[in-house]
Amino acid sequence: MRVLCCLDGTNIEQVRKAVSTLIRADALTVGLIFVIDTGPRGEVIGPQRERFLRPSQPSLSRREQMQQAEEVAAQDILTEGSDYFTGAELLRYEGRPEREIVQCANVWKADLIVICPRSSSSASPSIGPKSVGHVARFVLDHAPCPVLLLKRREHL
Repeated sequence: MRVLCCLDGTNIEQVRKAVSTLIRADALTVGLIFVIDTGPRGEVIGPQRERFLRPSQPSLSRREQMQQAEEVAAQDILTEGSDYFTGAELLRYEGRPEREIVQCANVWKADLIVICPRSSSSASPSIGPKSVGHVARFVLDHAPCPVLLLKRREHL
């Protein structure tokens, strides 16, 4: 069985527990995916109307610094994941996470995708229903295989 585990930098322990309780490790091929989200780069550039008032792009050195920081973070997250899942395939993508995860699942021929609904550090309202977030929702709707959605345990 090929299991694609989506990492966000905060969920490796939860993913490890879920996968280890469901499936025997010897009958398992694990892929760990982390996607560098390129969407926020556009937000740094600024809205379209402001491009006439200010330079539209951060300086080249600033963009290089941002990209290097993202790559270091991605490598750290995947390295931590490989400590939990020895022999796992490490898959690093850049783009919109929801689309890259679905595309990777297709190419990698995943039998199961394991994903958490959203990072606990995300700025979500404390009242109202807890959403699964846009990435998990897109993956649930478009995945080529079953998806295991891991709900975070709230510490009381």
